[in-house]
Amino acid sequence: MKKIALAFFFLCFSAGLALAQRTITGRVTDDSGEPMIGATIVVKGASIGTTTNTNGNYSIIVSEGKDVLVFSYTGFQRKEVTLDPVSNVLDVVISESAEALQEIVVTALGIKRDKKALGYAATVVNAQDIAEKPETDVARALIGRAPGVNIVNASGLAGSGTKINIRGTSTISGNSQPLWIVDGVPINTSANENNNFNDGNVTPTRNLDIDPNNIASISILRGLSATTLYGSQGRNGVILVTTKTGAGSRKRFTASFSQSYHQIQAYVPEYQNKWGNGFDGDYGEFFSNWGSVFTGERPANAPRHPYWEHRNLFPEYPEFQQAAGAAGDNDPYIPRAYPNNVKDFFQTGNSLTTSFNAGVSGDIGSFNVSFGRTGEEGYIKNNDLTRYNFSIGGIANLTKKITFTGNFSYVKTDFKTPTVGAGLGSNSNGGPSVFANLFYVPRNIDLMGWPYQNPVTGAPVYYRNGGDITNPRWLLENSRQGNYTDRFLSVMRVDYALMNWLKLAYRIGIDNYNEDQEYWVNRGASGFPSTLTAFATGLYRTTSGRNSIYDHSIILSGGKNITNDIDFTANIGVNGRQDTYSQTGLESTNQVVFGLLEHRNFIDNNDRDLRGNNLNYRQKQIILGAFGDVTLGYRNYLYLNVQGRNDWASTHEKEYRSLFYPGFSLSFIPTQAFEGLESKTLNFLKLRVGYGTSANFATPYRTRPYLTLASNASVDNLGNVITLSLPGLLANPDLKPELQKELEFGLDLRMFSNRFGIDLSVYDRTAEDQIVGRTLDPSTGFDETTINAGTISNKGIELGISLTPVRLENFTWNLRANYTKNKSKVEKLPEGSKEILISGFTNLGNFAIEGQPYGVIQGTYAVRNGADGRTGELLITSNGDYKLSSEIDIIGDPNPDYMISGFSDFVLFKSLTIGGQLDFVKGGDIYSFSAGALIGRGVAKELEDFNPELPVILPGVLEETGEPNNIPQPASGVFFANTIIGGGPDDRGIFDGTRLRLRELSVTYTLPTRWLRNSFVENVTISAIGNNLWFRAYNTPKYSKVDPDRTAFGTSNGLGFDFLGGPSAKRYGVNLKVNF
Repeated sequence: MKKIALAFFFLCFSAGLALAQRTITGRVTDDSGEPMIGATIVVKGASIGTTTNTNGNYSIIVSEGKDVLVFSYTGFQRKEVTLDPVSNVLDVVISESAEALQEIVVTALGIKRDKKALGYAATVVNAQDIAEKPETDVARALIGRAPGVNIVNASGLAGSGTKINIRGTSTISGNSQPLWIVDGVPINTSANENNNFNDGNVTPTRNLDIDPNNIASISILRGLSATTLYGSQGRNGVILVTTKTGAGSRKRFTASFSQSYHQIQAYVPEYQNKWGNGFDGDYGEFFSNWGSVFTGERPANAPRHPYWEHRNLFPEYPEFQQAAGAAGDNDPYIPRAYPNNVKDFFQTGNSLTTSFNAGVSGDIGSFNVSFGRTGEEGYIKNNDLTRYNFSIGGIANLTKKITFTGNFSYVKTDFKTPTVGAGLGSNSNGGPSVFANLFYVPRNIDLMGWPYQNPVTGAPVYYRNGGDITNPRWLLENSRQGNYTDRFLSVMRVDYALMNWLKLAYRIGIDNYNEDQEYWVNRGASGFPSTLTAFATGLYRTTSGRNSIYDHSIILSGGKNITNDIDFTANIGVNGRQDTYSQTGLESTNQVVFGLLEHRNFIDNNDRDLRGNNLNYRQKQIILGAFGDVTLGYRNYLYLNVQGRNDWASTHEKEYRSLFYPGFSLSFIPTQAFEGLESKTLNFLKLRVGYGTSANFATPYRTRPYLTLASNASVDNLGNVITLSLPGLLANPDLKPELQKELEFGLDLRMFSNRFGIDLSVYDRTAEDQIVGRTLDPSTGFDETTINAGTISNKGIELGISLTPVRLENFTWNLRANYTKNKSKVEKLPEGSKEILISGFTNLGNFAIEGQPYGVIQGTYAVRNGADGRTGELLITSNGDYKLSSEIDIIGDPNPDYMISGFSDFVLFKSLTIGGQLDFVKGGDIYSFSAGALIGRGVAKELEDFNPELPVILPGVLEETGEPNNIPQPASGVFFANTIIGGGPDDRGIFDGTRLRLRELSVTYTLPTRWLRNSFVENVTISAIGNNLWFRAYNTPKYSKVDPDRTAFGTSNGLGFDFLGGPSAKRYGVNLKVNF
């Protein structure tokens, strides 16, 4: 009887439950009718939810009293729909929303979060903003796109390196580049330079391997509170890249094809063409161009033809026979200008990129494949970049609880260029340089019309009878720096749903690449410092490097509503990363057969380069981490995030290898908290505060003694000798990691129906216990040791403003601006240290000086008559020259006062977009040989109205009498001897780097959809775009076209130096994109 009663009760209960709920079914599509795969549907006010299948269909059980469903998908407008009390079928159309896409941010560990819940600064860059750029380096495509980010390049050469700095530099000797994460994998973006900056730092940074056309989105995390979960690796900021193959597909089938072609033109200086080669107004075969004026008549000193000594090698040039003095009376040499002798050295480069992407999606998962090829020919001969990208990725729903995600990419990148050493206005200061002597070629030298190579020996020929200048054209053909890389990247992840709100994931990321580098010059070059004459004998250096990163993570993540008012998300896990880099190399000198580039064709072989650097080494470091992250949300207006990570680093001893760094952030949204505050005027307001910490661990092998294998010359097999030697570095077992702390405040504001917006961040970052080298007394037996000492601070403001002045049905005008202001300061240095050299020379470079901005420029200066020697009027010596200081002092600050990037977009009839980007940088000094050499050598167009035969008096007062200077000098004595190229004071080469730049101008047209109706083509977009179309550095000589957005030190921490590394370039062309 009890069993019958129990069965009857259960039957009645089930019937009542069925009556109290119903099942809603339907289909979710986009505006074009395509099914939305994976769209989320939740019952408002309940924890019940589901997703759509491959046909966009869904089914959800709705309890009694619940009558609203919420439909959402990333990048689409969120839609709430009230259920019909009668019908149980509900089909919904949701529309794309650029604003909605901007509100989703990929944060640390690849977690997607609503931007309103973030208590720190993060910027999302759209894929379209990257793919349409003429730049082949994705890093350069980010210039100006986010506040707080400063990006400069090593050269205008195709494929040259790029330096990125986020919120200033917080380390004296460590790496300051941000961490790049691609589909969850931390990748290596080092340049792996084998060159001293004197030999040219133009090697590509490895972010060049990323295909811009395969990017789905980029998130830039700037503050420490945003990057805590990445530990020490995220201390310089994090750039998160999600590729199309890593993002999956929302449609059953999607495909795209894009083709772009752009031309590249160098910004070549403009020149005077009124006088030619010589000195003191007389014609002569000098470096300088201070000779006689072109009159159409033979100069008074009756010179010979500049190629007279090569006359017998080239009988096809009868003018070379023009002799000096009386011997040339019948056929005299009359100098004349060749106005385009430098301009014609450059060619119009080009870039051709082809990209294809396709994806399919279904109930069991999704699959995506991408292929891209980029071929770029630079603005000088033999400067080329070729890149192939191939990626496949997919998501497999193995069961209802288990999902597997995999993404595999192969990249082949080849880069080469003629060598680019550091030019100081008189040859290169290091290795051969194609630019070092190019820009001041005398106006009467037909650089492109006369021969450049000896047809017998292969050696260079040029106008200098002493043979102490290498013809730049010869270096185009007979010198090379190359970088050839094969790279494999992979991420594999398994997710297991423990509950509907809790999952466990294991992820492994792999980044392996082989990088072959070469550096060579055939025998015969000249003009090198006395310590580097091996270059003249012919030099061939090859290295083969292998980099590997293995990154493992186990992550337990979950999120649910605790109550109707409180929700939480949490992530806890462990991470292990191993970085290994090994390199083998050989350098050979004394070439036997000209042009044969094999090590066996050189007499001397060495496993060190000519500067003594070891070409063969291996280093490995391991970092283990444990992390946790919890976010609590209260009524969608108050969010508290607490996170922390502990790292254990193999590069420190046991007592100092562990470090815990906590972080937190809090965001409060008054417009959600106070009823009635949100209105058509005030749409959104968020206040936020964040605190974060991070560390910088030492590079390997600083804490323990080690031996160096020092076999310096190869001999026969029977006589091989390998010796051991002590390194010059004294190990410091007490070395600790650097510690960084940052406090950040921010405000996000949207007004006037989201037509006006502000994103404001203010931060204060301090980096303590700097890891720096300290020189030791030779009596110790060591050169230096590594210690902890010193503090650097960075304080700044980041502001993003958006404005839509006009929003009509067929016309929209959008404006945006990013403002960055960062002030750095060296708060403290090691006891007894007055200054620390960061980059450059000991008497001219970037320094860390206590109480000064980081990286100030020190050098000699022109002494003035003030008590401190730095103020008052310039002192003139009895020879009529500037008085040169006996010591160095601060002569410039390369850090900009502030930077502004402005964007404007006009959208007409929803199909035509006209856009532009304008950049302005205030301040930031640059020490420029590009400007100094053109003036000092007498070729600058600014001198066009000057008479080089007249004497000149320098401004200033005489040192002995204090009276105004009245000592005349020849023009060459003033412009050469008293400028940086002739030994004059270094401060004469400092220029304020304030500049304005038209960064981009574009016109994009999307074909009307009605033209494509009944075809398999979804849309077609055609765009014309130009990059770096115009710039003006106001305080540099106008016609020299010096670009202060340049660093001569590659990716190192130096800034504000121009060693004639080559001009900037403009790029312009067309893009075609077809979506299927």
